[in-house]
Amino acid sequence: MSDLKSILEIALSFEKSGQEFYRNNMQRVNQSVAKKTFGYLMDMEASHVKFIEGMIEALEDNKKVDSALQGEAEEIFVERLESQALSNNSYSSDLADLSILRMAYLIERDFVDYYENASEKVEDMSAKKLMVKLMNWEKGHVSLVRTLMEKIYEKNAIDLGFYPF
Repeated sequence: MSDLKSILEIALSFEKSGQEFYRNNMQRVNQSVAKKTFGYLMDMEASHVKFIEGMIEALEDNKKVDSALQGEAEEIFVERLESQALSNNSYSSDLADLSILRMAYLIERDFVDYYENASEKVEDMSAKKLMVKLMNWEKGHVSLVRTLMEKIYEKNAIDLGFYPF
């Protein structure tokens, strides 16, 4: 289980840095839906921090790791965010938002990759389930950011000839 503790300590650092990224960039994005999305993601990263801290505490106290947390309320909020229309911002304003959203996308993709790799390294079944749960939460974040980026591409008729996801 010490491997799991190390994995969780690194994950904790990642989640804290993700939370800080959203806090720092929430006011830099121009689209109101992007601001709301970043606020939501900042709160989700904060809940992941608390969750992971609880898992680390459980390991330190030699207790069983329980991966139960969150649920349907999160899905409702995400659906509402995804259905919101974009503001009528300028092209250059949207491009500025895209660069920040791209950073958010890459951060979330890194989290997915980390948890996926961690799930393959741990042998304990409850630890595997925990890593998969964390990975799936982050996949939801990737999807949310990607949807927002796609809306901005469509709004501005931006055709890159490729899509970075």
